[in-house]
Amino acid sequence: MLLQLTLLATCAPLETAPQPPLALAPAIAVDDVADLIRRGKAELIAGNVDAALATFREANDKNGGEVDTEVWVLRARIAKGELDTAFDRVIELESEGRGGVDVQYLIGIARYEFGRRLELQGSPQAGGAYQEAAAYLKEVMAKGGAPYPDAWLPLAASSRWMGDMETASSSIDRALEVSRDGATLNLAAKIRIARGAALMGDETTRAAGARAIEQGIRDAQEAAKALGDKKVMAQQQADVHLQLGVGLLFLEKKDEAAAAYSTAMGWDPTQVDFGQLFGSLADKDGTVAPFVDALSAGAAAFEKRWGKNLSSDAGLLWWLGYGQYSLGRYEPAIASFEAAVAKFPAYSNAHWYIGLSQYFRGKEHDLESGRAFRRYADADAGSFAQMVNSSAQNKAYPGRLLFRLWDSKKFVAAADLAEVRLIADRSDPLLWNDVGLMSRDAGDFVRQSKAEDPERSPNEYYERAWEAYQKALELDRKPQYLNDGAVILHYGLQRNPELAIAMYDEAEKLALEMQAKGEFADGEEEIVKIALRDARDNRKRLKGALERQKEKKKKGGEDGGDGRP
Repeated sequence: MLLQLTLLATCAPLETAPQPPLALAPAIAVDDVADLIRRGKAELIAGNVDAALATFREANDKNGGEVDTEVWVLRARIAKGELDTAFDRVIELESEGRGGVDVQYLIGIARYEFGRRLELQGSPQAGGAYQEAAAYLKEVMAKGGAPYPDAWLPLAASSRWMGDMETASSSIDRALEVSRDGATLNLAAKIRIARGAALMGDETTRAAGARAIEQGIRDAQEAAKALGDKKVMAQQQADVHLQLGVGLLFLEKKDEAAAAYSTAMGWDPTQVDFGQLFGSLADKDGTVAPFVDALSAGAAAFEKRWGKNLSSDAGLLWWLGYGQYSLGRYEPAIASFEAAVAKFPAYSNAHWYIGLSQYFRGKEHDLESGRAFRRYADADAGSFAQMVNSSAQNKAYPGRLLFRLWDSKKFVAAADLAEVRLIADRSDPLLWNDVGLMSRDAGDFVRQSKAEDPERSPNEYYERAWEAYQKALELDRKPQYLNDGAVILHYGLQRNPELAIAMYDEAEKLALEMQAKGEFADGEEEIVKIALRDARDNRKRLKGALERQKEKKKKGGEDGGDGRP
C-alpha cells in the first residue's frame, strides 16, 4: 500500500496558455515506516529509549498518526517512565476498539511495569498486575511473537512471579535469542535455578534438575561479565551473585557459594538475606564459621569498593557480629556490633549482644557489660524490654550480672543495673527488692568511701532504696521486704523509728505465720528465717538506742546512739 495525496479537482479550459499540472505530493512507502519501526525496536531492545522514542515518533508522523505506529510511540513512552499517562491512552484505544493485538501487547507490557513498580513499593497488589501481564502477553505471543521481541522478557518475568515455570522457561529461551544482556541472563539464571531446584526434589528428575541449575550458574556468570564493574551496576551485580550463590548451594558447592555471597555483599549488602544465609552456610560440625568467613570477606570487599563512611553495610556488620558471638569470638563480635550501631543507631539491640559478649569474657568485663545493657535501655526501652522478656535465659542474664557486680563490690554499677532491669518488668516485687538492696549498699559504699562527685549522694541512694521497698510491699507483703525496708529507715535515713519498729514487728509476725504453715516458694524458707532473725535483732537494737537517747536527755546529754550494729 502506498500513501499518497490524491487531488480531486476539475479545471475549466483557459484562454491563456495551459499551466503544467500540480505535482503530486511525494509518496511515503510503507516500507519506509516499517524500517523506522524496525530501527526503533532495535534501539528499544538495546536500551536506547530516547533514540527509540524519536524513531517511533518519526514513523508515526510519516504515517499520519495512525494507531499501528502510535502504539510504538506509547511503548517507548512506557519504557521511558511515562507509565501512567501512556497507559491512559492505551486504555482509550482499547475502549474504542482500535489497535487489536498491538493494544493487547501494550496492556501486557504496561501491567508488567506496574507490577515492577508495586513490587518495589512492597505492595501486595504487585501479584495482580503480574498476573494480568502474564495473561495478556501469553495470549499475544501465542498468536505470533515476531512483531514483539521485547515482550519475551516481561512474559518470562511475570510467569516466574506467578509460578508458571513452564511458560517462564520457554519465554526466557526466546528472550535470550533477542538479547544476552545482563538483565536477561540474570533472569534466565533465576528461572533455571528455581526450575532445577524443583526437579531435584524428585529422584527421577534429579539429574535434569542439576543440569538446569548448572545452566543457571553459567547464565549468572555470563550476566556478571555483561553487567561490568561500574558502581552504577551495584544492585544488579549483587543480585546476580546472589543467584550464583543459590545455585552453587543447591549443588552443595559451599565454598564457591560462600565466595559468590561475599562478592554480592561487596557490591550491595542490603540485597542479602543474612538471616536465611545464617542457616545455610555451616560447616560439617554445624557451626557458622563459613558464614562468618563469608561476611568478613564481604565486609572487606565493601569497604574497599565504597570506603568506610557509607552505612549500607550496617546490617552486614550486625550479622557478622552475631555470627562471631555465636562462635564465642567475643572480642571481634563486640567490634562488629559497635561498628554496626555506630553506622545505624536503630540497630539498638547490638548493645544487648555487646553486653552478653562482655559478660562471657569474664568478671573483669562486668562493668562494660552493665554499661552496654544501660545503653540499650536508654536507646530503645521498648526493644530492651522485649529482648529481656523473650526467654527465661534472657531474663536471667542481667540478674546474674547484677549479683556478680554486687559480689565484686561494684555497688554503684549494681544499683544502676537494678534500675535497668525494672525497664523490662515493673510488676515483679523481687526486682524492686533488688533495687532496694543495691541502692542501700551503693549508699553505704559512697558514704564510707567519701567518693568525690558521685552520681548520687548516700541519702539519694537511701531514698531510692526506701521507695523500692515500698513498691515491693505494695506488690507482695513479705517479711524480708518489711525488714529490709525498716533497715533503710533505721540505719540509712535515720528517721521515723516508730514506723521502723512497726515494720520489724510485722516482719516477725508474718515470718512466724509462714513458718507455722510451712508454705514457701523455692528457696524462700531460709530467706524468711533470716528475715525473722534480723527483724528481732534490729528491733532490739533500735529500741535500745531509743532508750539510751531518753536517758541522755534526762541527764542533759545529747545523742544516745542510732542503733547501728
